[in-house]
Amino acid sequence: MGEDGPPPGRPRIAGIDVSRPNVARVYDAFLGGKDNFAADREFVARAMQLAPKAPLAAQANRAFLRRAVRYLVGEAGINQLLDIGSGLPTQGNVSEVAHEIDPAVRVVHVDNDPVVYTHSKALLADTRTTDIVSGDIRRPAEILADPAVRALIDFGRPVGLLLIVILHHIEDYEDPAGIAAQLRDPMPAGS
Repeated sequence: MGEDGPPPGRPRIAGIDVSRPNVARVYDAFLGGKDNFAADREFVARAMQLAPKAPLAAQANRAFLRRAVRYLVGEAGINQLLDIGSGLPTQGNVSEVAHEIDPAVRVVHVDNDPVVYTHSKALLADTRTTDIVSGDIRRPAEILADPAVRALIDFGRPVGLLLIVILHHIEDYEDPAGIAAQLRDPMPAGS
């Protein structure tokens, strides 16, 4: 991507402000990814002045995500995953790890960021097993009722619900525990 926007000849996407840092793109920058802009990298540089080991936290989070997915799919036998707050589909994302174990695993990524949605739609093109939904964790009922979620996830069978590196972005007054309960409670036994 270009320093201040998309490469020449590529259109700007409505609702995306590349002049301000964005959580998903900053996380991508911490992971050494390429899907971020100058504002995101500047934020990372400032953050590293205060916390030089910040990239290690992002790498540890990503390693945990991979272990969790390997366990859910490879050991627990869960073959459908709902990844809320998925972020950019950087290397080692949920669907990539799951499909290394079982190509038939169904994965729905959910994020409220237009950059994540647009980028994911382009990269996660196999709607037979993988899709991305534009949704906000603060509105769990909307996520669970989304037609794309319902098309891939059978709530009559166990579901791996992933809320990795998302709940700490929810303010206390927004009731993160209540949100998690609203997402967890409808899950069938074995989830």
